Amino acid sequence: MNENDLIYSFAKAHVIEASGLIALMMPQTLGAGVAVKAMDGRYTLSNQVMQGYFGKTPQQFESLTDADLFPAEVLAQLQQSDAQILAGAATCSDQLDCWVNGKSLQCLWFKFPVHGTDGQLLFIGVAMLDTARMGNIDKMQKSLELLQNTNQELQRTLIELSKLASTDKLTGAWNRRRLEEALVNEMDRLKRYDHPLSMLIVDIDFFKKVNDEHGHSVGDQVLVKLANVLQASLRASDTLTRWGGEEFVVLCPNTTLSTVAMLAERLRECIAKTTFPGVGQVTISVGVAECMVGEAWENWFKRADAALYRAKACGRNQVQIAPETPQRGGAGENVAANFVRLSWHAAYECGNPVIDEQHRGLFADANHLLSAVLSARPESEVAELVNTLVRDVVQHFKDEEVIIRAAGYPKAAEHAAIHSALVDKAVVLVKHFHDGTLAIGELFEFLAHDVVARHMLGADRAFFAYLLAKPNS
Repeated sequence: MNENDLIYSFAKAHVIEASGLIALMMPQTLGAGVAVKAMDGRYTLSNQVMQGYFGKTPQQFESLTDADLFPAEVLAQLQQSDAQILAGAATCSDQLDCWVNGKSLQCLWFKFPVHGTDGQLLFIGVAMLDTARMGNIDKMQKSLELLQNTNQELQRTLIELSKLASTDKLTGAWNRRRLEEALVNEMDRLKRYDHPLSMLIVDIDFFKKVNDEHGHSVGDQVLVKLANVLQASLRASDTLTRWGGEEFVVLCPNTTLSTVAMLAERLRECIAKTTFPGVGQVTISVGVAECMVGEAWENWFKRADAALYRAKACGRNQVQIAPETPQRGGAGENVAANFVRLSWHAAYECGNPVIDEQHRGLFADANHLLSAVLSARPESEVAELVNTLVRDVVQHFKDEEVIIRAAGYPKAAEHAAIHSALVDKAVVLVKHFHDGTLAIGELFEFLAHDVVARHMLGADRAFFAYLLAKPNS
């Protein structure tokens, strides 16, 4: 069992049950009865003093409720203080005047929450003190405060231990265990809802040479900085895992192959532009694969690893993509295994100078946007290029509709309806992009390929003959 396994087991065992902690922290000399009840109202633990108040053995006290221990009028009072704890109160107290175990008893009844590692309320802790022992009340209050502080510190420790058990000690990235846990959920989403799921495998080029020439200490610094640069360049939904040595895995939920290929290229360029102290420039090779429906994790990883091997064999400092592409319809359909710049050809011309000039301009807009994304330009700059492309598309559609109607194109109204649908969808996607809920790759795929390239080279060609017949329109 390695260190991470030991830490994981330690955290999983919750170090010490919070209910046991309560019994340990409350001094017996105070004469305070201490107990813990679960969220169903049944007591799960009590100390000897509490058992003595009610004349119960530990076995008898377990699973009792307040209704079993107190008369109805006291029960109503206790239920009110329970409600305060459930509402978030740090502590509350009741002064009870009742018959307990055949004797009249005046007591103070304190309550406090006991939370789990995730902050969820697990138990309600109670402490009972006979008011005849008034001199002990202050001491009891201090013990309760210490107990509460210790419980909070325990929860913070458990959170840190859980984090430690799921992260790589050197780089702070996820470790294999954490990735494997996340994969179960993400691959289930792919299977159930056809949500795309992609992966990058990143390997530092010639890392052995870095260790041999500069020492392992410098090599570790390179790993830490590279992990930080990668992490800062990922989207909120992406996760970085140190797979082993100088190899990292990036898991990209709800991401198609074309989008993740753009991300991989941006990461590669970002690392190539980074200066690593004591080493200078470092490059990475990246293998990319999208998981196919029904594919096992081992086969998906094998395909991404094969793409990585191909990147290293072809000269390193590059991105290679696994050839298999999942087939899915709709807006998430893969247009190509990788984005390429849109190249204008004379064959695309329709003969109308206004339309041809605007078409060339839209190709240029799309290419400017692609360049900004691949070179990791600031988000504000990318957003402005998105707005420019959409603005030019809208203006072009308006101008084109006027021209084709004047040319007598009989399906001009149907063509305008296609324009309207494209613009409506573009507006929605751009809003999601600006809200941070849509990746730039998905938006680019729609704007550049669906709106510009596909529409221009598909639906537009239907009216070319009418424009050629009236070249001066």
